[in-house]
Amino acid sequence: MARRILTHSPIEFSAPAFLFEEVERHLPSLRERAGLSERQSSELLGRLRGRMVVVPEDSLLPFWGEAKAAMEAIDPRDVAYVAAALALPCDGIWSDDAHLKCQTLVTCWTTKELVAVLREHGFPL
Repeated sequence: MARRILTHSPIEFSAPAFLFEEVERHLPSLRERAGLSERQSSELLGRLRGRMVVVPEDSLLPFWGEAKAAMEAIDPRDVAYVAAALALPCDGIWSDDAHLKCQTLVTCWTTKELVAVLREHGFPL
């Protein structure tokens, strides 16, 4: 479902610049879980890069302290995602990591919640 949302939904996705480094690092296990060949996963990653607005690091800096304070006790590795959501006009973060729901700065949407909203607005999934 996540792949369909990412490649076919009308949502404009944004992420901190390092996201693709993180995806590349985990690509072998992601490829295995998704049942994709190396070529298929490379093509999919290319399409995602084309659909994703990259939030530059300097745009995160004004929001870093606030995001760090919110995420420090929850998961400091996710500070950049919260800072990116604060830096942009957006409806929140899409993540199935339950700990992101513990912070109160930005809304966190699970895949299930996002699918429900998309269906509610007439997007067939």
